[in-house]
Amino acid sequence: MVSTVKVPPDGGYGWVIVLASAASNLIIIPLMQTFGLIFKDTFLEMGLSATQGSLIINLNAAFGMIMGLVNGFLLKVFGYRKIALMASFLVTTGVILTSFATTFTHFMITYGLITSLGMGMNMAAYGLALNMYFRKNRGKAVGYAMTITGFGPILMPQVINGLTKIHTVHGTTLILGAISAHSFISALLLHPLKWHMKTEIVEDEKLDPIEEDPPEENEGKTETRIKLIRSPSQVARSRKNSMMGSTESLDEVENGPIYGMDSALAGSVISLHSMKRKASVVSQSWKKGSTPSISKTGEIYNPEMSRPIKKKSHWRIFFDRLVKFFDLDLLKDPIYVNIMVGLSLAVFAEINFSLLTAFILAEFGLNTDQIATFMSILGIADIIFRFLAPYIGQLMKLTARPMYVITLFLLMLSRFSLLISNNYIILLGVALGLGIAKGVRTVYMSLVLPTYVPIEKLASASGLQMMVNGFCILLGGPVIGIIRDVTGNYTLCIIVLNCITFSTIAIWSIEAVMTRLKKKQEVQDKSVEQTDTLLNKP
Repeated sequence: MVSTVKVPPDGGYGWVIVLASAASNLIIIPLMQTFGLIFKDTFLEMGLSATQGSLIINLNAAFGMIMGLVNGFLLKVFGYRKIALMASFLVTTGVILTSFATTFTHFMITYGLITSLGMGMNMAAYGLALNMYFRKNRGKAVGYAMTITGFGPILMPQVINGLTKIHTVHGTTLILGAISAHSFISALLLHPLKWHMKTEIVEDEKLDPIEEDPPEENEGKTETRIKLIRSPSQVARSRKNSMMGSTESLDEVENGPIYGMDSALAGSVISLHSMKRKASVVSQSWKKGSTPSISKTGEIYNPEMSRPIKKKSHWRIFFDRLVKFFDLDLLKDPIYVNIMVGLSLAVFAEINFSLLTAFILAEFGLNTDQIATFMSILGIADIIFRFLAPYIGQLMKLTARPMYVITLFLLMLSRFSLLISNNYIILLGVALGLGIAKGVRTVYMSLVLPTYVPIEKLASASGLQMMVNGFCILLGGPVIGIIRDVTGNYTLCIIVLNCITFSTIAIWSIEAVMTRLKKKQEVQDKSVEQTDTLLNKP
């Protein structure tokens, strides 16, 4: 028998999604990275301390991530296309309003909150769309998207440097707001996945019906047995769900809810079906002729049974639905939690270092032209190695997490090199090393979660990840600013950030060792059982 199933295109229109994601990130991400380059002199004129400047920058990086769990909910309800359009509106509005900022509070609201919320929604929407359109070519798709995105850190510092020589900070920021508005075009290119699903032929294995043994009498109790037959269509559906998640879940995240009714009615229908199933199970377990009763506490009770069937409280039902909707059961998986914590610590260190790079270089005595050149060299190396990253991984035959760990070692080494010398030529060499490490890291960081979490849970998993990222940045960012104010330089800040990065390597290494020991123990136990079985044979 031959059946057909609908699968993601893994190419085709997916390459348009890659282009849309790259173009949007090319416009939006450099706004965060170059903020210090635009406003470093403004902060000095306003008399803001390093702690206040760090708080503004870290709030921008953190707030959109803290809302990650909400973004996952919004993606399920409205789909990634509508969320991308809303993200474009928030980023454009936030940047334009930031151009009029003259106080610390104004910066906190317009840049720290509004622009940040748009950036977080933008990352979530495009990340989900990209992962849904690709399966086998996911690594290459992410690599190409990140490669094009890498042009942003190369071009934007030079654009800003040129604009600040012609316009004031106010005028420069207004122009950046106008550039941000071009992300609306990218959002409109995010077609729902079902428009471009391709048909794949699956050959069904010829399966015989699976039938249970006939009913038997057991101590006077009547048991109901069910005859199970798997049809070819069921086999195909099962294979499709195992490869890419159910059709319903795909529909839900790409184009909003799949129900043809409001949510309350849908919930009632689901509850009704659930009650019917439970009643059927209860009725089959009772003796013939016995009558159930309902206690004063609302529990269903059968006199012939040893214990009542407890009715769930409203709070328990609400909590169960909340856990199911947000996929909070992911937190029961220790490996996912370890991945989430490790990524959050590494992202915190990398974002803080990236945001403070302009301030660190200014402290070393570099002028704006030299800082722009440093960041452009970093960006050129970054973009080249984003493109090469998938092929480097294939050559080394390593999965996403080991590759990511290697890049963390390289980042730590490059950051530490800044402490060796303030010579401009040496600093440009450091920029090259940072760019290489960042390029490979960026690609594999985006693949660590998708290679572990099923596609139907990816939106929620990414939302939880971003939320933890946000809290780490929001709580830890000001601490970096305080260290700078207390010590008077960024040397200790770099050392602290490297220690945080190393903690990710440490906890992931511990997990790898424990997993390997556990598998080794399971193999030994299995071999012992097999030996005992052979010895006990007559």
